[in-house]
Amino acid sequence: MKRRDFLKSATALAATAAVSGPSVISSAKAQSRKETMLIVSESGPNNIDIHGVGTNVPGYEVSWNCYDRLISHEMKTVNGTPYYDRDKFKMELAEDMNHSDMSATFKLKKNATFQDGTKVTAKDVKWSLDRSVSVGGFPTFQMSAGSLTKPEQFVVVDDNTFRVDFARKDRLTVPDLAVIVPCIMNSGLVQKHATEKDPWGLEYTKQNTAGSGAYKVTSWTPGTEVVMERNDAWVGGKLPTVKKVIWRIVPSAGNRRALLERGDADISYDLPNKDFVELKSAGKLDIVSTPYSNGIQYIGMNVKQPPFDNLKVRQAVAYALPYQKIMDAVLFGLAKPM
Repeated sequence: MKRRDFLKSATALAATAAVSGPSVISSAKAQSRKETMLIVSESGPNNIDIHGVGTNVPGYEVSWNCYDRLISHEMKTVNGTPYYDRDKFKMELAEDMNHSDMSATFKLKKNATFQDGTKVTAKDVKWSLDRSVSVGGFPTFQMSAGSLTKPEQFVVVDDNTFRVDFARKDRLTVPDLAVIVPCIMNSGLVQKHATEKDPWGLEYTKQNTAGSGAYKVTSWTPGTEVVMERNDAWVGGKLPTVKKVIWRIVPSAGNRRALLERGDADISYDLPNKDFVELKSAGKLDIVSTPYSNGIQYIGMNVKQPPFDNLKVRQAVAYALPYQKIMDAVLFGLAKPM
């Protein structure tokens, strides 16, 4: 899903895989709710910290809207479809970046503050990046993709200047600083809630935001509702139009569709493919989607166990599958056979 544009405008850009899963946008009553957006989906976050253990995709979405990075990726359009541009960056908490083959130096925006009013400093940046390479799991794995593995690589030059020393010449190091994981946290606030058993304050940030992003979580009832309110002091980009976002969990796809069609909800995604096709045909709601360039669904066979250790059996399964019927009857034309 396209990052904070999900909340920074009245439209959403949802990601669709080889099996497509676009978002649906209702404008029936959106004009009467210019300052509040209601999103309905099947499930919600299990953790609002991107560094948390087992944080799910909805949790990533909340985190992405509540935290900034030093830099972010620009967007590019390929065949009419927007994608992140790996090699072009825009400033977020940094106002300037200079990099060579073996290091990158960032000047922080002097007016950047966390959501509690505390100034963002290079100390917070170091603590946050130290955290991302130390907590383990997906965050540490993601950072290592850009050869960012050791706290010693992150250097405070002064309050407003921060340097990243590269482990080696790696063309992925700078792009890796612009993805979702290396978000900057209010180190002083989180450390107040850290313990000997939880030195990175993961239990606190599981349920509370401590960022400088465009939104902050003001209430969260797991499995029911998340409420985010705009951070009017945000300096990471253009201030979002929407002041308040209510993300309500509605497990029934039929109920979500009804809410959209009545104009009682503004956005939903992950509806059944059949619903998306029918809603698009009706022409009353906006369907916005971006195909996954690397999304694949397949049948996997254990080639070490009979009968699938036999090549001819696997070939027979491949020949027997009605690929086009699956595309038409199950995926409703929202995917293509390879």
